[in-house]
Amino acid sequence: MNSGDIWLILSMAVVGALIGGVTNHLAIKMLFKPHRAIYIGKWRVPFTPGLIPKRRDDLARSLGKTVVEHLLTPAGMQVKLRDENFQSKVDAGVQREVLRFLRSERTVRQLLAEMNVELEAETLYTKAANLVREQLHLHGEKELGSLLPEELKQRKEAAAAHAASHIQQMLLSYVESYDGRRKIQDLVRSFLQGRGFLGSMLSSFMDPDSAADKIQPVITESVGSEGTNRWLQQLLAGEMDKLLNRKVSEVTNAIGQDTVEEGIKQLLEHTIPLDDLLDTPLSVYTKAIQDDVLAEKVSLLVHRLLERLAGQVPVLMEQLELAKMVEQEVSGFPLDRVEDLVLAISKREFKLITYLGFLLGGIIGIVQGVIALFV
Repeated sequence: MNSGDIWLILSMAVVGALIGGVTNHLAIKMLFKPHRAIYIGKWRVPFTPGLIPKRRDDLARSLGKTVVEHLLTPAGMQVKLRDENFQSKVDAGVQREVLRFLRSERTVRQLLAEMNVELEAETLYTKAANLVREQLHLHGEKELGSLLPEELKQRKEAAAAHAASHIQQMLLSYVESYDGRRKIQDLVRSFLQGRGFLGSMLSSFMDPDSAADKIQPVITESVGSEGTNRWLQQLLAGEMDKLLNRKVSEVTNAIGQDTVEEGIKQLLEHTIPLDDLLDTPLSVYTKAIQDDVLAEKVSLLVHRLLERLAGQVPVLMEQLELAKMVEQEVSGFPLDRVEDLVLAISKREFKLITYLGFLLGGIIGIVQGVIALFV
Protein backbone atom coordinates (compact mmCIF):
# COMPACT_ATOMS: atom_id res chain seq x y z
CA MET A 1 0.00 0.00 0.00
CA ASN A 2 1.61 3.22 -1.15
CA SER A 3 1.07 6.79 0.05
CA GLY A 4 -1.54 7.40 -2.65
CA ASP A 5 -3.65 4.59 -1.29
CA ILE A 6 -3.40 6.00 2.24
CA TRP A 7 -4.43 9.46 1.05
CA LEU A 8 -7.38 7.92 -0.78
CA ILE A 9 -8.56 6.14 2.34
CA LEU A 10 -8.05 9.25 4.51
CA SER A 11 -9.82 11.51 2.04
CA MET A 12 -12.78 9.16 1.80
CA ALA A 13 -12.84 8.92 5.63
CA VAL A 14 -12.91 12.73 5.95
CA VAL A 15 -15.59 13.06 3.29
CA GLY A 16 -17.65 10.30 4.89
CA ALA A 17 -17.27 11.87 8.33
CA LEU A 18 -18.35 15.25 7.00
CA ILE A 19 -21.32 13.74 5.20
CA GLY A 20 -22.38 11.73 8.26
CA GLY A 21 -21.92 14.57 10.75
CA VAL A 22 -23.51 17.26 8.61
CA THR A 23 -26.39 14.95 7.67
CA ASN A 24 -27.17 14.21 11.34
CA HIS A 25 -26.84 17.88 12.23
CA LEU A 26 -29.23 18.85 9.44
CA ALA A 27 -31.61 16.09 10.48
CA ILE A 28 -31.69 17.50 14.03
CA LYS A 29 -32.27 21.02 12.71
CA MET A 30 -35.07 19.73 10.49
CA LEU A 31 -36.88 18.57 13.63
CA PHE A 32 -37.58 22.24 14.38
CA LYS A 33 -37.26 24.14 11.10
CA PRO A 34 -38.66 25.46 8.96
CA HIS A 35 -41.64 26.56 11.01
CA ARG A 36 -43.91 26.75 7.98
CA ALA A 37 -44.37 24.77 4.79
CA ILE A 38 -42.31 26.07 1.86
CA TYR A 39 -43.92 26.06 -1.59
CA ILE A 40 -42.42 26.41 -5.04
CA GLY A 41 -45.43 27.32 -7.04
CA LYS A 42 -48.00 24.77 -5.93
CA TRP A 43 -45.42 22.18 -5.06
CA ARG A 44 -44.61 21.82 -1.36
CA VAL A 45 -40.97 21.24 -0.60
CA PRO A 46 -40.58 17.87 1.16
CA PHE A 47 -39.93 17.82 4.91
CA THR A 48 -41.44 21.27 5.37
CA PRO A 49 -42.48 22.31 7.90
CA GLY A 50 -40.14 20.58 10.37
CA LEU A 51 -41.26 17.54 12.33
CA ILE A 52 -42.05 19.31 15.61
CA PRO A 53 -43.88 22.30 14.02
CA LYS A 54 -45.84 19.84 11.90
CA ARG A 55 -46.71 17.58 14.83
CA ARG A 56 -46.96 20.23 17.54
CA ASP A 57 -50.61 19.48 18.28
CA ASP A 58 -49.83 15.77 18.60
CA LEU A 59 -46.87 16.62 20.83
CA ALA A 60 -49.03 18.83 23.04
CA ARG A 61 -51.69 16.13 23.30
CA SER A 62 -49.09 13.50 24.12
CA LEU A 63 -47.42 15.69 26.76
CA GLY A 64 -50.76 16.40 28.42
CA LYS A 65 -51.58 12.71 28.55
CA THR A 66 -48.11 11.87 29.88
CA VAL A 67 -48.31 14.49 32.63
CA VAL A 68 -51.68 13.24 33.88
CA GLU A 69 -51.00 9.52 33.57
CA HIS A 70 -47.39 9.37 34.75
CA LEU A 71 -46.35 12.64 36.46
CA LEU A 72 -49.15 14.48 38.26
CA THR A 73 -51.31 11.48 39.12
CA PRO A 74 -54.09 11.65 41.75
CA ALA A 75 -52.35 8.94 43.78
CA GLY A 76 -49.06 10.85 43.73
CA MET A 77 -50.76 14.08 44.78
CA GLN A 78 -52.54 12.29 47.65
CA VAL A 79 -49.27 10.82 48.90
CA LYS A 80 -47.66 14.27 48.81
CA LEU A 81 -50.55 15.95 50.64
CA ARG A 82 -50.44 13.28 53.36
CA ASP A 83 -46.66 13.41 53.71
CA GLU A 84 -45.70 14.46 57.26
CA ASN A 85 -42.82 16.69 56.15
CA PHE A 86 -45.05 18.50 53.66
CA GLN A 87 -47.79 18.94 56.26
CA SER A 88 -45.25 20.27 58.77
CA LYS A 89 -44.01 22.87 56.28
CA VAL A 90 -47.54 23.95 55.41
CA ASP A 91 -48.46 24.06 59.11
CA ALA A 92 -45.45 26.24 59.98
CA GLY A 93 -46.16 28.62 57.11
CA VAL A 94 -49.85 28.96 57.94
CA GLN A 95 -49.14 29.49 61.65
CA ARG A 96 -46.62 32.21 60.84
CA GLU A 97 -49.05 34.06 58.57
CA VAL A 98 -52.01 33.66 60.94
CA LEU A 99 -50.02 35.01 63.90
CA ARG A 100 -48.71 37.91 61.82
CA PHE A 101 -52.25 38.75 60.73
CA LEU A 102 -53.89 38.43 64.16
CA ARG A 103 -51.16 40.42 65.93
CA SER A 104 -51.32 43.19 63.35
CA GLU A 105 -51.64 46.78 64.56
CA ARG A 106 -53.70 47.67 61.53
CA THR A 107 -57.30 48.57 62.26
CA VAL A 108 -60.26 46.64 60.99
CA ARG A 109 -61.09 49.55 58.68
CA GLN A 110 -57.58 49.46 57.17
CA LEU A 111 -57.73 45.70 56.63
CA LEU A 112 -61.07 46.03 54.89
CA ALA A 113 -59.73 48.89 52.76
CA GLU A 114 -56.88 46.63 51.61
CA MET A 115 -59.56 44.24 50.33
CA ASN A 116 -61.31 47.16 48.56
CA VAL A 117 -64.15 47.07 51.09
CA GLU A 118 -65.17 50.54 52.26
CA LEU A 119 -67.37 50.58 55.37
CA GLU A 120 -68.97 53.65 56.92
CA ALA A 121 -70.96 53.35 60.12
CA GLU A 122 -73.74 55.66 58.95
CA THR A 123 -74.10 53.68 55.72
CA LEU A 124 -74.36 50.40 57.62
CA TYR A 125 -76.92 51.81 60.03
CA THR A 126 -79.01 53.09 57.11
CA LYS A 127 -78.77 49.76 55.27
CA ALA A 128 -79.81 47.90 58.40
CA ALA A 129 -82.78 50.19 58.87
CA ASN A 130 -83.76 49.77 55.21
CA LEU A 131 -83.48 46.00 55.55
CA VAL A 132 -85.79 46.02 58.56
CA ARG A 133 -88.22 48.27 56.70
CA GLU A 134 -88.29 45.87 53.74
CA GLN A 135 -88.94 42.94 56.06
CA LEU A 136 -91.72 44.82 57.82
CA HIS A 137 -93.32 45.62 54.47
CA LEU A 138 -92.92 42.02 53.30
CA HIS A 139 -94.61 40.63 56.42
CA GLY A 140 -97.04 43.51 56.86
CA GLU A 141 -100.17 41.30 56.85
CA LYS A 142 -98.83 38.85 59.40
CA GLU A 143 -99.40 39.09 63.12
CA LEU A 144 -96.44 40.47 65.01
CA GLY A 145 -96.35 37.42 67.29
CA SER A 146 -95.91 35.04 64.35
CA LEU A 147 -92.58 36.67 63.48
CA LEU A 148 -91.08 36.40 66.94
CA PRO A 149 -89.14 33.33 68.10
CA GLU A 150 -91.10 30.95 70.32
CA GLU A 151 -88.50 31.35 73.05
CA LEU A 152 -89.05 35.10 73.10
CA LYS A 153 -92.83 34.69 73.34
CA GLN A 154 -92.43 32.24 76.21
CA ARG A 155 -90.56 34.91 78.15
CA LYS A 156 -93.58 37.23 77.99
CA GLU A 157 -94.69 36.52 81.57
CA ALA A 158 -91.19 37.03 82.94
CA ALA A 159 -90.87 40.29 81.00
CA ALA A 160 -94.24 41.49 82.31
CA ALA A 161 -93.22 40.66 85.89
CA HIS A 162 -89.91 42.46 85.52
CA ALA A 163 -91.55 45.52 83.97
CA ALA A 164 -94.27 45.55 86.66
CA SER A 165 -91.70 45.47 89.45
CA HIS A 166 -89.74 48.26 87.79
CA ILE A 167 -92.84 50.45 87.35
CA GLN A 168 -93.96 49.71 90.92
CA GLN A 169 -90.55 50.68 92.30
CA MET A 170 -90.56 53.92 90.31
CA LEU A 171 -94.04 54.79 91.61
CA LEU A 172 -92.99 54.03 95.18
CA SER A 173 -89.90 56.18 94.87
CA TYR A 174 -91.99 59.05 93.54
CA VAL A 175 -94.77 58.77 96.13
CA GLU A 176 -92.25 58.67 99.00
CA SER A 177 -90.26 61.61 97.64
CA TYR A 178 -90.69 65.30 98.44
CA ASP A 179 -92.11 65.92 94.96
CA GLY A 180 -94.62 63.12 95.54
CA ARG A 181 -95.75 64.67 98.84
CA ARG A 182 -96.13 68.07 97.15
CA LYS A 183 -98.18 66.46 94.39
CA ILE A 184 -100.50 64.85 96.96
CA GLN A 185 -100.92 68.24 98.68
CA ASP A 186 -101.80 69.86 95.35
CA LEU A 187 -104.33 67.12 94.61
CA VAL A 188 -106.00 67.52 98.04
CA ARG A 189 -106.10 71.30 97.69
CA SER A 190 -107.51 71.01 94.14
CA PHE A 191 -110.11 68.50 95.36
CA LEU A 192 -111.31 70.74 98.19
CA GLN A 193 -111.42 73.84 95.99
CA GLY A 194 -113.51 72.00 93.45
CA ARG A 195 -116.21 71.11 95.97
CA GLY A 196 -117.50 74.65 96.58
CA PHE A 197 -119.07 75.30 99.99
CA LEU A 198 -118.50 71.73 101.14
CA GLY A 199 -114.86 71.98 100.23
CA SER A 200 -114.49 75.30 102.07
CA MET A 201 -116.07 73.81 105.14
CA LEU A 202 -113.77 70.79 105.04
CA SER A 203 -110.77 73.07 104.58
CA SER A 204 -111.63 74.81 107.86
CA PHE A 205 -111.35 71.48 109.68
CA MET A 206 -108.54 69.84 107.63
CA ASP A 207 -105.30 71.44 106.49
CA PRO A 208 -104.14 70.12 103.01
CA ASP A 209 -100.63 69.60 104.35
CA SER A 210 -101.72 67.46 107.26
CA ALA A 211 -104.14 65.60 104.99
CA ALA A 212 -101.27 64.82 102.59
CA ASP A 213 -99.22 63.48 105.52
CA LYS A 214 -102.01 61.04 106.33
CA ILE A 215 -102.78 60.09 102.72
CA GLN A 216 -99.14 59.54 101.63
CA PRO A 217 -98.56 56.39 103.76
CA VAL A 218 -101.84 54.91 102.53
CA ILE A 219 -100.89 55.49 98.90
CA THR A 220 -97.40 54.12 99.56
CA GLU A 221 -98.82 50.96 101.09
CA SER A 222 -101.28 50.53 98.24
CA VAL A 223 -98.70 51.11 95.50
CA GLY A 224 -96.20 48.75 97.12
CA SER A 225 -98.69 45.94 97.75
CA GLU A 226 -98.54 42.52 96.11
CA GLY A 227 -101.98 43.12 94.66
CA THR A 228 -100.78 46.19 92.77
CA ASN A 229 -97.85 44.18 91.45
CA ARG A 230 -100.17 41.41 90.18
CA TRP A 231 -102.49 44.01 88.65
CA LEU A 232 -99.59 45.63 86.82
CA GLN A 233 -98.38 42.22 85.59
CA GLN A 234 -101.83 41.32 84.26
CA LEU A 235 -102.21 44.73 82.65
CA LEU A 236 -98.82 44.55 80.92
CA ALA A 237 -99.29 40.92 79.84
CA GLY A 238 -102.67 41.80 78.37
CA GLU A 239 -101.23 44.74 76.47
CA MET A 240 -98.45 42.50 75.19
CA ASP A 241 -101.00 39.98 73.93
CA LYS A 242 -102.92 42.73 72.17
CA LEU A 243 -99.71 43.99 70.57
CA LEU A 244 -98.61 40.51 69.44
CA ASN A 245 -102.03 39.84 67.90
CA ARG A 246 -101.94 43.01 65.81
CA LYS A 247 -100.72 43.01 62.22
CA VAL A 248 -97.24 44.29 61.55
CA SER A 249 -98.58 46.98 59.22
CA GLU A 250 -100.94 48.25 61.95
CA VAL A 251 -98.10 48.56 64.44
CA THR A 252 -95.75 50.31 62.02
CA ASN A 253 -98.48 52.67 60.82
CA ALA A 254 -99.37 53.52 64.39
CA ILE A 255 -95.77 54.28 65.23
CA GLY A 256 -94.85 55.73 61.82
CA GLN A 257 -92.40 54.35 59.26
CA ASP A 258 -89.92 57.19 59.73
CA THR A 259 -90.06 56.79 63.49
CA VAL A 260 -89.41 53.05 63.16
CA GLU A 261 -86.40 53.54 60.90
CA GLU A 262 -84.96 56.31 63.04
CA GLY A 263 -85.51 54.23 66.16
CA ILE A 264 -83.68 51.28 64.63
CA LYS A 265 -80.76 53.49 63.62
CA GLN A 266 -80.53 55.02 67.09
CA LEU A 267 -80.72 51.58 68.70
CA LEU A 268 -77.87 50.31 66.52
CA GLU A 269 -75.78 53.42 67.17
CA HIS A 270 -76.13 53.00 70.93
CA THR A 271 -75.67 49.22 71.06
CA ILE A 272 -73.09 48.75 68.27
CA PRO A 273 -70.51 51.59 68.11
CA LEU A 274 -69.26 50.69 64.64
CA ASP A 275 -66.80 53.56 64.30
CA ASP A 276 -65.01 52.47 67.47
CA LEU A 277 -65.04 48.84 66.37
CA LEU A 278 -63.69 49.65 62.89
CA ASP A 279 -60.92 51.91 64.20
CA THR A 280 -59.64 49.41 66.78
CA PRO A 281 -56.44 47.46 65.90
CA LEU A 282 -57.03 43.80 65.15
CA SER A 283 -54.52 42.83 67.84
CA VAL A 284 -56.88 44.20 70.51
CA TYR A 285 -59.55 41.67 69.55
CA THR A 286 -57.10 38.76 69.41
CA LYS A 287 -54.79 39.49 72.36
CA ALA A 288 -56.75 37.10 74.58
CA ILE A 289 -55.84 34.19 72.29
CA GLN A 290 -52.73 32.42 73.57
CA ASP A 291 -50.04 31.60 71.00
CA ASP A 292 -49.83 27.94 71.98
CA VAL A 293 -53.61 27.51 71.84
CA LEU A 294 -53.70 29.24 68.46
CA ALA A 295 -50.87 27.04 67.16
CA GLU A 296 -52.70 23.91 68.29
CA LYS A 297 -55.95 24.97 66.61
CA VAL A 298 -54.18 26.00 63.39
CA SER A 299 -52.28 22.69 63.25
CA LEU A 300 -55.50 20.75 63.68
CA LEU A 301 -57.23 22.84 61.01
CA VAL A 302 -54.34 22.46 58.54
CA HIS A 303 -54.24 18.69 59.06
CA ARG A 304 -57.99 18.36 58.51
CA LEU A 305 -57.96 20.60 55.45
CA LEU A 306 -55.08 18.70 53.84
CA GLU A 307 -56.77 15.37 54.57
CA ARG A 308 -60.01 16.64 53.08
CA LEU A 309 -58.14 18.05 50.08
CA ALA A 310 -56.34 14.73 49.59
CA GLY A 311 -59.68 12.94 49.51
CA GLN A 312 -60.97 15.34 46.86
CA VAL A 313 -57.84 15.25 44.65
CA PRO A 314 -59.27 12.84 42.01
CA VAL A 315 -62.39 14.98 41.60
CA LEU A 316 -60.40 18.23 41.56
CA MET A 317 -57.91 16.97 38.98
CA GLU A 318 -60.74 15.71 36.81
CA GLN A 319 -62.46 19.08 37.00
CA LEU A 320 -59.19 20.94 36.35
CA GLU A 321 -58.64 18.91 33.15
CA LEU A 322 -54.86 19.04 33.52
CA ALA A 323 -54.28 17.17 30.27
CA LYS A 324 -56.20 19.82 28.36
CA MET A 325 -54.42 22.61 30.25
CA VAL A 326 -50.99 21.21 29.33
CA GLU A 327 -52.13 20.67 25.74
CA GLN A 328 -53.37 24.25 25.45
CA GLU A 329 -50.20 25.68 26.99
CA VAL A 330 -47.88 23.68 24.74
CA SER A 331 -49.99 24.44 21.67
CA GLY A 332 -49.72 28.12 22.51
CA PHE A 333 -45.93 28.06 22.90
CA PRO A 334 -43.97 29.97 20.22
CA LEU A 335 -42.04 27.44 18.15
CA ASP A 336 -38.75 29.06 19.14
CA ARG A 337 -39.64 28.42 22.78
CA VAL A 338 -40.52 24.79 22.04
CA GLU A 339 -37.14 24.41 20.31
CA ASP A 340 -35.33 25.96 23.28
CA LEU A 341 -37.26 23.70 25.66
CA VAL A 342 -36.39 20.51 23.78
CA LEU A 343 -32.77 21.56 23.27
CA ALA A 344 -32.42 22.40 26.97
CA ILE A 345 -33.45 18.83 27.78
CA SER A 346 -31.69 16.95 24.94
CA LYS A 347 -28.83 19.21 23.88
CA ARG A 348 -26.14 16.75 25.02
CA GLU A 349 -27.84 13.81 23.28
CA PHE A 350 -28.18 15.79 20.04
CA LYS A 351 -24.45 16.59 20.15
CA LEU A 352 -23.64 12.92 20.66
CA ILE A 353 -25.84 12.05 17.68
CA THR A 354 -23.92 14.59 15.57
CA TYR A 355 -20.58 13.19 16.74
CA LEU A 356 -21.82 9.68 16.06
CA GLY A 357 -22.63 10.80 12.52
CA PHE A 358 -19.06 12.01 12.08
CA LEU A 359 -17.72 8.72 13.50
CA LEU A 360 -19.94 6.44 11.43
CA GLY A 361 -19.35 8.54 8.30
CA GLY A 362 -15.60 8.31 8.83
CA ILE A 363 -15.73 4.53 9.37
CA ILE A 364 -17.89 4.07 6.29
CA GLY A 365 -15.45 6.27 4.30
CA ILE A 366 -12.51 4.10 5.42
CA VAL A 367 -14.38 0.92 4.47
CA GLN A 368 -15.25 2.40 1.09
CA GLY A 369 -11.62 3.45 0.55
CA VAL A 370 -10.36 -0.05 1.36
CA ILE A 371 -12.96 -1.60 -0.96
CA ALA A 372 -11.98 0.87 -3.70
CA LEU A 373 -8.36 -0.31 -3.50
CA PHE A 374 -9.30 -3.90 -4.28
CA VAL A 375 -11.84 -3.21 -7.01
